[in-house]
Amino acid sequence: MNCSLRSLSLSLCAATAAASLTAQDPGGPPAPAPIPLDSGLTPIHTQADDSGFAYGLWGAGQRYKASFHAGATFVPYLGRSYPETQSLRWHTRSAKVGTAELVNAGAPQPSLSEFRAEYDLGGIVEAWDIRAEGLEQTFVLSARPAATGDLVITGEIETALVAAARAAAHAPLVFADAAGTPIASYGAATAIDANGRRRAMTTAFEHGEVTLALDGAWLADAAYPVVVDPMLGVLYSITGAVIEDIDLVRDSFGTAGHNWRAGVRWAAVDDADLWLRRFNDDGSGDTLVYNDITASWSAIDCSLGVHRQAACVLLAFARHFSDDTRKVRFHKHLRADFTLQTNYGSVFTSTSQGRRPDVATDLTSFAPASLLVVFQQENGLTFYETNSSEVRGVLIDLTGAGSAGVTFPIADTIFTDNERPQVGQLRSGSGSAWTVASQVIGTFNNPHVDWDVELRRVDRQANVSAPTVIGLADGWHQMAPRLAGFGGEPLVVYPQADSAVVGTKPSEVGGMEIVTRRMNWNGSSFYQPYGHWKVAINADPRAILTGVGFDSTTNSHYVVSYRSTTTDNVYLNVYGYRGYAIGGATTVFPAGGSDTTVSGAVAYDDAAERFLVAYGVNSGSGGETRVDAYVHPSAPAPTLSGLGCSAAQLSWEGSQLIGDADCAVRLDGLPNGALSTILVGTQPFSSLLTGLPIVHPGCWLLVPNTGVGSIGTLPIAFGPSISYDIDLPEWLTPFTLYFQGVHFDAAGNEVFTTQRLAVPLVR
Repeated sequence: MNCSLRSLSLSLCAATAAASLTAQDPGGPPAPAPIPLDSGLTPIHTQADDSGFAYGLWGAGQRYKASFHAGATFVPYLGRSYPETQSLRWHTRSAKVGTAELVNAGAPQPSLSEFRAEYDLGGIVEAWDIRAEGLEQTFVLSARPAATGDLVITGEIETALVAAARAAAHAPLVFADAAGTPIASYGAATAIDANGRRRAMTTAFEHGEVTLALDGAWLADAAYPVVVDPMLGVLYSITGAVIEDIDLVRDSFGTAGHNWRAGVRWAAVDDADLWLRRFNDDGSGDTLVYNDITASWSAIDCSLGVHRQAACVLLAFARHFSDDTRKVRFHKHLRADFTLQTNYGSVFTSTSQGRRPDVATDLTSFAPASLLVVFQQENGLTFYETNSSEVRGVLIDLTGAGSAGVTFPIADTIFTDNERPQVGQLRSGSGSAWTVASQVIGTFNNPHVDWDVELRRVDRQANVSAPTVIGLADGWHQMAPRLAGFGGEPLVVYPQADSAVVGTKPSEVGGMEIVTRRMNWNGSSFYQPYGHWKVAINADPRAILTGVGFDSTTNSHYVVSYRSTTTDNVYLNVYGYRGYAIGGATTVFPAGGSDTTVSGAVAYDDAAERFLVAYGVNSGSGGETRVDAYVHPSAPAPTLSGLGCSAAQLSWEGSQLIGDADCAVRLDGLPNGALSTILVGTQPFSSLLTGLPIVHPGCWLLVPNTGVGSIGTLPIAFGPSISYDIDLPEWLTPFTLYFQGVHFDAAGNEVFTTQRLAVPLVR
């Protein structure tokens, strides 16, 4: 027999006072552990053209990208705050030994391997290698030339950067921007023969022309092949965001590479690239599976979703083209596929512009092969921030390579601006609807006088519910909501800021506090069964919400991550089933020096029962993504002790984590139909029950039934098994719960007692 005992959580409030003498210090949650990741290199690849713009041939290292479709071009990643993309394009004009020219006329086509591009110039081969430390250029003389004399290689560099004219010297060339800031270097060249003998070469520069020289005497004695190897590298000290727009999901249904992360890397304010990588739980196997690198458009606003039955992950993003249009694109990648793919699909928005897509997740067992993508639409012929943005949705059919259906409106009410949509997750019911959250403000004669959050339900038939509004006309801006949990019971998290501080319509989403609300869907609207909770409370809008995840093991706990624009630290808070914080914040990443942090996401790893917290760190040397693992505190296992005169036995179900609403205490092995109950207390007791004719001889009272340390007696139930659901609300401090079973025998003639069960609770 199962008895719901939600009322026990109220009784625990009074009991914690008695337990406070032995309660542990709750402190904050334990610090997360970093998962080492390899940013890796991007192999040379191409993609289909888009909207009349050519993709080209591209590869990349962590601090630069390079193209090879029109000669070799080096593009450093300088960060989003840098005003324009800088590049250096190399063209070999001549290579001579003595007076003999080794370079044939014409424009050779590159011969490509994974990380190497070779141009056969005739008597010499020019090659470029993508390396972690920079783009390495080599010239290879495979056989001894017929002529003798110095080897002189002349190349032209096309760039807006400037290097000082210089006579021949064994030293790098430094290229600076108009402000005099060093951006890139062309390294000092060295010749190496087949026996490993090395010879320093000289480099001269004037009027955009580089001259490399190697003395003929050394060349005459060299063993062939002979290799000349200068390198292009990045010098710029990053002061803004290189990495942004990070997302992270976990697909638990494969055999490896469960964790998928996407991110955007900025060459400058006008040029951004996107990548999708997957990695194993220990950080190994970090593999690039999709890349969008070109100078023809910027790839931004990445979002990931999982479809269990279609065995794939869906990536959605926006492409901002050089004609100032912006469109939503997507890439489907199969769970079993660890190769680099280049296919993409398009969402048709006619002459309107699409941005900020967000992808749903469906973990149900028999779901249709489609996922909802929501996005923000701007209704103009070119992209700009309008004051009448719409939130729209589109179903992506996941059969084959994937295809987009017709878009439909979700939030497009007249005289409103609707922005920053987010869509939730499903895990049961093939016909279920997703929860969609967005922010809205009025533009004319409208009750939304400040930014408010709206919640809707959207299904696969494009049916959209009426909105439930949070924060209507309260003088605060509720912005950039995020969702965690499944179906119609989401946790809604958002930053909010006082309109008196940040103005009537802020475009940024920094909050003076982070607010959480647990919501329930009743079939027609959302309601709030509990209150709301605030963290990161400040007098200025410094808090940026970066991620939220749901513990699908306890079905009760959430982790919310956020960062501070003042300290650039990244923090997390743990929440319980009511959406209330459990303890204080933990610093995930303490920024130092030139560190700045950006973006982020939280995903739950159900195999290891931990949260993965992703964020970006930009420093003077560049940008990287990081993933840390947060694990709930562990508790000693429940124990049985004391003398029992009954064969029945107590047990605990669920976690021992404060904030869990999915726990229970059980009593099994009772006589059929035996009248039974359980005593609950906050401390142990020990007294032999004597002089009571109804009590079986040798029975002990092991939990106090009255007075200090007693919580109470659970409702009467009947054997052979009884179970009581128990909530552990967030305000509890760590302590131990004690239980003892009490029951009659089958005939109802005698009372028996069990051993005592001790259950330590932690937070």
